[in-house]
Amino acid sequence: MFARSILITVIASVVAAALGGCGGEPGSAASFDYEMPARFEVPALRSPEDQSEYEVYVDGPLQPEGWRVRFDACRSTGSPAKYSWSIDGEEVGVETRCNGFEYDFPAEGGYTVSLVVEDSSGEQMEQTQVIEVRDLLIFGLGDSYGSGEGSPDVNDFDEGGVQWQNNRCHRSAQSGQVRAAQQIEEADPHTSVTFVHVACSGGRIYEALLEPYDGIDVGPEDEPLRAQIDRVAELADDAEIDALFVSIGGNDINFSKVVEACVLGQDCHLGIPTIDPLLEGTASLVCGLTGSFEDECKSYLDPDVIDVDSLDAQTIFDIGSKDEYVEVVEGEVKVDVHRDGLDDLPSNYDALAEAIVDSLGMEPARVYLTEIPDVTRDEFGDLCAWPTDLPGYLETLRIAAQQVPGVTKTEMEWASTYVLTELRSAMRAAANKHGWQFVEGVDARFAGHGYCSDVTWLTRLQNTFQFQGDQNGALHPNRVGYGAYADAIVEAFDLVQ
Repeated sequence: MFARSILITVIASVVAAALGGCGGEPGSAASFDYEMPARFEVPALRSPEDQSEYEVYVDGPLQPEGWRVRFDACRSTGSPAKYSWSIDGEEVGVETRCNGFEYDFPAEGGYTVSLVVEDSSGEQMEQTQVIEVRDLLIFGLGDSYGSGEGSPDVNDFDEGGVQWQNNRCHRSAQSGQVRAAQQIEEADPHTSVTFVHVACSGGRIYEALLEPYDGIDVGPEDEPLRAQIDRVAELADDAEIDALFVSIGGNDINFSKVVEACVLGQDCHLGIPTIDPLLEGTASLVCGLTGSFEDECKSYLDPDVIDVDSLDAQTIFDIGSKDEYVEVVEGEVKVDVHRDGLDDLPSNYDALAEAIVDSLGMEPARVYLTEIPDVTRDEFGDLCAWPTDLPGYLETLRIAAQQVPGVTKTEMEWASTYVLTELRSAMRAAANKHGWQFVEGVDARFAGHGYCSDVTWLTRLQNTFQFQGDQNGALHPNRVGYGAYADAIVEAFDLVQ
């Protein structure tokens, strides 16, 4: 009986401690937490005439006059009746509710916040802590892999057709850059995120990031878009930039032209440009899967409109197009006036690194360069391959639906082991040289989800005509693929914070 009494007393004491008592009794304590209200917000879609050069993904002004913080003292124990708040030693508010206090801080930084909790008997408990008011200013810039090409915001051709956040740049809220910023916002209640998207499909380091650029879908009266680095400097307005998400390099080595040359040409990598003799049959198979855009697809694959010189994928990748050179007086040296090809990529990255430091005043470690995945293999690791001799009808339809049209195994192997390997190597070397973060988790995530996989994370050629009415989205991530990009960016970002 005595033991049972002791046991009941112990249990009662534990319960009392857990629930808290009155006044200054054991178990009474002041406690608070805080949060920055989320600022991330996907802008409403607008007509192309109303779209600006950039999108600010925020609820409110880009540069607010103050930063609101919400405080929550509901974990205080005991029987509180009043909550008194002080900031840096000055009382700024008294509340009777545990979660009723908000305060607008004039600037980001550290502040000493004190909470005094008083119960009905006048007993007081206090907690003081230093909080960090921090909004993460993040810019997304670069090319089509940054803009969201291949995954428009709306692709309902029965209800208004294709819609983008920005039509000239094929900029979409499905972009991995956008979704990474949203994940960062949602992950930490103590910070908010201001995200600005300036990436533009077709962009190159010089033509888009460092110099003006027309865009992917430009009208006859449109003025060139401002260089992205200049636009970032203007919008940041001397505010500290917490991160640049950068996707760039693929267009500098003419990757889309290389792919096009291998689709339209025969043995594109041998330096002997020739139109693929099977192209007409390929077009009939693939374009029959594009729905109402069959004519546009067949026009793209029409042998009669192809410039044969554009089919030399080896030259296009290594040193740029053959007609893009001018002789100089000294010796036999040639200068690539378009600054493209693998030979120019390292110096292009050097110029970008200099501009980031000089124009933005950023720490290089806050630049996140995302790699390009190898998308040339299926879920078993086998190379995608369009056969030179098509099999029976049903198997032919499957091939037409899943394989890159006209790109044979030897061409695909060259793209995998040379083109994509050299591109990623150059990107990694630039990141190491300039102190950037290289987001290399992209390729590993795409393993098993290449172009010809049963579950692909890419937009296939027929899909780009179906979804956006043109060829531009081919070999870009679909919505699931951009989600993988976002995950890789967030993982790299978290490692630095």
